[in-house]
Amino acid sequence: MNFHINDHQLCLLIDGRQYNEKVLYKCFYWYSNNYSVDIDIETGPFYKITLQATKESDSLSWNHLIEKIKKDLIDFKLRDIISQETQTIRELIVAKAFAYYEIQETPQTNISDPVGFNPENVLEC
Repeated sequence: MNFHINDHQLCLLIDGRQYNEKVLYKCFYWYSNNYSVDIDIETGPFYKITLQATKESDSLSWNHLIEKIKKDLIDFKLRDIISQETQTIRELIVAKAFAYYEIQETPQTNISDPVGFNPENVLEC
């Protein structure tokens, strides 16, 4: 990952072979509260990510932000790997949950109540 810091923006060049587009969008979505985020496809397999602060702040630390982005990219890539590896298992669990589903028939017995309530005598409004 290469980066370039301007006065009010951070530009990152991220290898698309290492982080796919889905991972990038999921990761950088969480930065959209505090930053304007632009994701562009560059030449080759690279993505250019531009972050610009939406609020002016004297305590803006781009180096701290870069470290946070690195951790978040790893986090979302790991989530994507786990999701892909467990997809079959999740599908089997759902299939098993509904495999023996039977529609219950209406009971064929008379309704009775020990206090003497008869639902057949209720008038509809």
